[in-house]
Amino acid sequence: MPELLRPEDRLGLLAFLKDRFGMAPSSFEAYHIYAFKRQAFLFRRQPGKIDFPKSSFVRCGLPFMRLVAGYLKPTTVFLQRFGHLAWKNILHLDKAQIGRLCLEGEIDLGLESIDAQEIETPGYIIIKTGEYILGAGLILDNSRILCRFPKAMRQALVHINDL
Repeated sequence: MPELLRPEDRLGLLAFLKDRFGMAPSSFEAYHIYAFKRQAFLFRRQPGKIDFPKSSFVRCGLPFMRLVAGYLKPTTVFLQRFGHLAWKNILHLDKAQIGRLCLEGEIDLGLESIDAQEIETPGYIIIKTGEYILGAGLILDNSRILCRFPKAMRQALVHINDL
């Protein structure tokens, strides 16, 4: 059953978004944050208490964050909806690089390219092409980027150069 995050846990998640992506915590005042197991969900605040049904129901709202291998990972849908609030750790890739990243699952851009875009390593980053936020990548070893898009999205983006 989803549980409303304790205030200190909420502050911790919002501090992570501010530190990692530059997202202002005030941007999320209109939302409750619920947690279930290793996932957090955004749920628009409403007057009064929300009574969730006592069933096999386990999720509510927009999937927001997951704890994966010790890292907080923002979900693709969260980044596509709220990524415009970020101003840090955004990696701009061209269509050919996106296609290669999706096909191979990872790419190495070299330190110069990463340093030029002021990306902090290691950790999750926002991947954009043009004006479009696609989702998250995980940057390791200073310049190695792992694709963290959903499988169906990766399969579709392999052919991005054909568009």
